[in-house]
Amino acid sequence: MFLFIIIFLVLSPLSSLAADSQPDETLAPVVVTATRIETPQEEVTTSLSVITSEDIRAKQAVTVEEVLRDVPGLDVVQSGSRGATTSVFIRGSDSDQVLVLIDGVEVNSVTSGGFNFAHLTTESVERIEVLRGAGGALYGSRAIGGVINIITKKGEGPPAFTLSTEGGNGHTHRQVMGLRGGAGKLGYSLNAARMETKGFHRFNDDYRNLSTSARLDYKLTEDTALKGLFRFLKTDLGLFNSNNFVPMPDPNAREALSQYLGKLEWEQRILKEWDYRISGSIFKEHIKDSDDPEPGSFDDRTRDRFRPKINTGEVQTNYRLQDWSTTTLGIEYKRSHASTSGGINRSIENSGYYLQEQIRLFDNRLILIPAVRLDDHQNFGTEWSPSFSTAYLFKETGTKLKGGYSEGFRAPTLNELFFPASFGCAAFGNPDVGPEKSWEFNAGVEQTLYKNRVKVGTTYFYRRVKDLIATGPTPDTTDPAFCTRAENVGKARFDGWESLVNFKLLPSVSIGAAYTYLDWDTENTRLTRRPRHRGNVNVSYAAREFHVSLDAHIIGRRHDTDAVSGAKITKPAYAKFDLASSYLLPVKIPLVKSLSAFGKIENLFNRKYEEADGFRARPLNFLIGIRGTFGNE
Repeated sequence: MFLFIIIFLVLSPLSSLAADSQPDETLAPVVVTATRIETPQEEVTTSLSVITSEDIRAKQAVTVEEVLRDVPGLDVVQSGSRGATTSVFIRGSDSDQVLVLIDGVEVNSVTSGGFNFAHLTTESVERIEVLRGAGGALYGSRAIGGVINIITKKGEGPPAFTLSTEGGNGHTHRQVMGLRGGAGKLGYSLNAARMETKGFHRFNDDYRNLSTSARLDYKLTEDTALKGLFRFLKTDLGLFNSNNFVPMPDPNAREALSQYLGKLEWEQRILKEWDYRISGSIFKEHIKDSDDPEPGSFDDRTRDRFRPKINTGEVQTNYRLQDWSTTTLGIEYKRSHASTSGGINRSIENSGYYLQEQIRLFDNRLILIPAVRLDDHQNFGTEWSPSFSTAYLFKETGTKLKGGYSEGFRAPTLNELFFPASFGCAAFGNPDVGPEKSWEFNAGVEQTLYKNRVKVGTTYFYRRVKDLIATGPTPDTTDPAFCTRAENVGKARFDGWESLVNFKLLPSVSIGAAYTYLDWDTENTRLTRRPRHRGNVNVSYAAREFHVSLDAHIIGRRHDTDAVSGAKITKPAYAKFDLASSYLLPVKIPLVKSLSAFGKIENLFNRKYEEADGFRARPLNFLIGIRGTFGNE
């Protein structure tokens, strides 16, 4: 069976080898995350990576975390099997210092601060924009490390229905349905996907994921548009490793999640030079953890419930003065609330005001972008976040020099502020804890050669963080090692560089590579699960009918904490290979636009490794399937 899959994925029919064609000319990509308005990517003055829907399809990625692993400066850590907690770190930052947005809606947890990427699937994703650092002036709290913005597909053109089914080892199967198109002034994009697996452990390693999404874009006039978005997610996960501290596998620990996201946005161009948008959104979760006690476990909890919610309202306006100046002004109101069985039932409000100016001089060669943001937080007061970035484009040689300075902060989570007393200890939450604060500097160069067939780039970054929120001993406790509370007790320094290179060797053959070096000083503490050295290499072949992609992820040695004893340990380096391919079947059937077979093998050489100590990563696993697109030509 494995031999058949490898042959299917690697070998291309001879006819496809002869079908190579020159790639179509495409418009320069436009991004929004770096400046909050549409900007040509070549004019971005900060470090921004874009993952397109074509990139996702080429890698046959099921979840967003799979494609994030290719981005320089990002570390992705999954605690074991599919569906297990998955965190993302940018340039050494903690996961709660990375702001995650879905169509501009914040989805970070209001209790833990981070975002769990384990459940976010790719069927509705148009592109992913990853801003590394420099997010505080526009996005406020949690953007110390950067911003990850997932942008969904917009419906347009003739209606097209997509259906796919796939299956693989571990009793894994997945089905996806999608409908996209336009009808007059209305564009629609509807998606639904279901995935189920029994996992690779002996028991209690199963996982189910049901996700649906809808996006409607209605153009009332040429200058006025209304957009509505909705997402629903429901998962059920067996927590095989819940008792890793005993150590023994847990036969009955489970986690069930329901997640809702809704957004309504109005956008209008008043004049040729002046536009505005108004939006309101809600993101809420319902998490249920259950674990009946078993022999050898001291945890007697039977059920925990968490109900976090974020309500956001925003107004933004942009004014363009000819071609050399664009002013952006915005106001944002956010209310975060959490209700937990542990005793939290609190809300925090924050108002943010941001101003940005984009100046383009010398035929758009010199770009200057100053910005500043003021946040008024209910708990700790006001916080200013200024930034300045610049770039100079040598258009004749394809060279871009860029650099910038920015400040940011991370507001305390509701857990850090209000988590109540437990296990005989005083409260972990501390209402007096203040925000973490940072400043950073970065500088880089990007170069294109041979008519954009070769692209290289290097960026140096340096960041300092003070008032880090960490656990300190609870006052008047008799067991300071066990009873702790949140305190502003630390500071840290991070610096390093990111390098990348992409070669278009032939019209059908591409090679890409990236490397990140990270150094840090965290006051005699060790940065866990973030290696000093990491890199990846991708080799892809793309003809008209056939595509194959081989990815290598090389992760260096990194510090961790022993899952059983709590001792400080060092995890060994490892390399993981993934192989993906698709073949457009040569069939002509009425109403069938295309029919393709596809497949993917993760951990091709069945490497045994752990991204988090005590949580073995998946062994060799594969999915193979068929996808059809239906509609009138």
